[in-house]
Amino acid sequence: MPRTRSFSRLFFFGAALGVGLLSAPRGAVAQTNASETAHVTELFKGGKAAFAKGDMAEAERLFDQALAIRKSSDIAANLAQSELEQQKYRSAAEHFSWALANLLPSATDAQRKAVETGLSRARAEVAVLRLEIKPDGSDVLVGQDQLGKSPLSNGVYVDPGEVIVSVKHDGFVALEKRVMAGKGTEQAVEITLAPKEGVDPSPAAEPLVDSGLQRTGTPAIAPSGERPGRKSLVPAFVATGVAVAGGVVGLVFTLSANSKADDADQLRDELGARAVTDGFNAMDGCNDPKLASDCTDLKHRRQSVDSSRNLAVGAFVVGGVAALAAGYFYWDALSHHGVQDARRKRALFGGLTPALDLGRERTRDVAAIGSVKLSVSGNF
Repeated sequence: MPRTRSFSRLFFFGAALGVGLLSAPRGAVAQTNASETAHVTELFKGGKAAFAKGDMAEAERLFDQALAIRKSSDIAANLAQSELEQQKYRSAAEHFSWALANLLPSATDAQRKAVETGLSRARAEVAVLRLEIKPDGSDVLVGQDQLGKSPLSNGVYVDPGEVIVSVKHDGFVALEKRVMAGKGTEQAVEITLAPKEGVDPSPAAEPLVDSGLQRTGTPAIAPSGERPGRKSLVPAFVATGVAVAGGVVGLVFTLSANSKADDADQLRDELGARAVTDGFNAMDGCNDPKLASDCTDLKHRRQSVDSSRNLAVGAFVVGGVAALAAGYFYWDALSHHGVQDARRKRALFGGLTPALDLGRERTRDVAAIGSVKLSVSGNF
């Protein structure tokens, strides 16, 4: 994003900060400490100044401090914008999402649109996990982030790649599930803990480990209905049909033009013979008044021949262009499929090894918890 555009958006949020403070409930304003408000305003202005100078790290630091003191959608949106400029997409998506959910009723359509645009840009670079954890009250850990207890109503933004979701609950067997999160995807992750009483103790007992290689979600924007990462072959099929139709139509008009040309030549020869009989030169037959209507017919036939040949050329051109387009669509779709297959294979072998190593390391420390379970699923 150009720096000037980012700054204008930042200034837009900044202009709304005062509105946000003035639009707060009277009780909240009455309870607001004057010095605290002054400090928040100072931090906010400092963040704007740092952003204007291109110091995104300093702008992020100041906006983050301001947000810790005053939970405001304006501050959160500016903090997210600073993070977006530094390609910190996950935290930017989190702050844009919070700002959008907490916009004041007085926010304009333009303000809402600006936040939605920022959120869309950030979400395109991260993945969203919709966690469905049973039983309720389980402690949920995604990577190194403690999310609290289930159920979790909101989606969790994660960086693309392998993500480990850890779940534990008193009286249940803890579980760690590995999820391959693709950029720009949103997927549901279901985890149900088993009661400890139903676990068969064994020497290799440890928390259950699920590779979670299967990507069950769909892209955030998938208008064609195709699976994530797949290119549709429909354009190639359509282009092929047009190419074939163009060739057939061109051939039909070519044959028609040739047939009409033969008829016209035959009529021309007949007119030449009749002109000689009437005392005219064979090449000047149309000067014979007796042959005027036949000459008009000959002219129309020649025009029909030209029209058919022009249509044939047009059909061949359209068919040729469609054939080139079909070749490109086939190449693009098939090469894309090959890349996706290679990625899935790397994901498979990359996901298996860490899971098995984890099991060997924890075997020595965990006893009588449960049997090892490694499930691998995927689309191949």
